[in-house]
Amino acid sequence: MIYIDNPVGTGFSFTAMDSGYANTEDDVARDLYSCLTQFFTVFPDYQKNDFYITGESYAGKYVPAISYKIHMENPSAKVKISYKGMAIGDGLCDPVTMMPKYADFMFNIGVLDENERDYFQKQTDLAVAKIKAGDYLAAFKYFDTLLNGDETPYPPYFQNVTGLNFYYNFLLAQAPPEFNYYGKFLARPEARRAIHVGNLKYNDGDKVEKHLLNDMMQSVKGKIATILDNYKVLVYNGQLDIIIAVPLTEAWLQTVPWSGLEQYKNATKLIWKLNPKDTDVAGYVRQVKNFYQVIVRGAGHILPYDQPARGMDMIQRFIENR
Repeated sequence: MIYIDNPVGTGFSFTAMDSGYANTEDDVARDLYSCLTQFFTVFPDYQKNDFYITGESYAGKYVPAISYKIHMENPSAKVKISYKGMAIGDGLCDPVTMMPKYADFMFNIGVLDENERDYFQKQTDLAVAKIKAGDYLAAFKYFDTLLNGDETPYPPYFQNVTGLNFYYNFLLAQAPPEFNYYGKFLARPEARRAIHVGNLKYNDGDKVEKHLLNDMMQSVKGKIATILDNYKVLVYNGQLDIIIAVPLTEAWLQTVPWSGLEQYKNATKLIWKLNPKDTDVAGYVRQVKNFYQVIVRGAGHILPYDQPARGMDMIQRFIENR
């Protein structure tokens, strides 16, 4: 397993020049592909292994971008990657179909009232209009002011009307304290020695995000269609997530132009348990060909924190074709 601080400028990855940051998903894919081919050149013993790409949240853009890049480069590449498929968790993949689903979802889980729902819907409708007009930065500003809250100097609308300072799990009002442990861990000398980063600064990704603001509301649905028709794909959501809620994912999955779309629309939902005799239910699965959509019960946006056993079982079943 290899973990990569991606895009360039996040975590311990770095660039000395402003031009080194990615501004589009093609930029992200170019840099990551260069990294991967160099890795397999230096460590050729790993090249024959089945290769899967996974990522979560905004990696709903990165994962399809690098998957598509490998798909296009592999036939003529000197260093071939044994790419088998991808897994996307709670991914922001196609904002134009996702944005309209926020208002009703939050009303239905009881965090917006009728008037707040209607306001939220009007604002997301305006965001969708901006996306369709190609004004992606203006569309992002609606999203940021309503919910995301990264670039605004004041709390987003969601926080003001719900009192919740956490949109990764609607059962929690604040982020668990454990979410802040890793920064202190990575600052420890023994941790830095173990991962060979010396005195490099740990970057929070803020500058990376600023370079990608115009990318935020753009879609990677076309790339996903190609991957669905050629490789294994897992798309999963935590049942309790707000920022990329289940209805948002199911909205864009209903519109991906791939060969299995009509079968997906008519697929039977299966009940998933970790063990057949369990009384508890781990989640729900729909399968078409080599595509799996999973909803994980009791999990929010950060699945490995909320439901580690279910997350492990899910990814193992996917990789091992079980």
